[in-house]
Amino acid sequence: MKKKPERKPNDLFGTLNAVCNKTQIKYDKKLASAYMLSLWLSHEKELMFYVDKINNVMYNLPDELVFKYYMKKIPKKKRYIKWIKKGKLSKKKTKKINELCDKYNISKKEALLSL
Repeated sequence: MKKKPERKPNDLFGTLNAVCNKTQIKYDKKLASAYMLSLWLSHEKELMFYVDKINNVMYNLPDELVFKYYMKKIPKKKRYIKWIKKGKLSKKKTKKINELCDKYNISKKEALLSL
C-alpha cells in the first residue's frame, strides 16, 4: 500500500487551514503567497468581502502583512473550499475548433474565441 506524501504544515493548504481555524503557524510566502491565499479564499462566498477589501492594496503590501490581515479578519470556522475545475469541451466543439484551426491557420485559443 502506498503512503501519502507528507505535507508540510505551512504549505498552501496548511496555511489556509490555519487562517480558517485560527491556529498559529509560521508563514512562508514561498509555499503560500498572498495571491494564492486570496485566490482560494475568494472561492468562499462568506469570505469574498474580506478578500475584496484588501484586493486593491494587496500588491503594494508584503505577503506577511496580507497573511496577518486574513488571520485577524476572517471568522473562525472549519471550511471546505472546493476548487472549481475547468470544464471539458464536447467532441463536437473540439472538432469544430480543429476545423477552424486548419482552415484559417489560427491557434486553438483564437478559434475558441471566435465561436
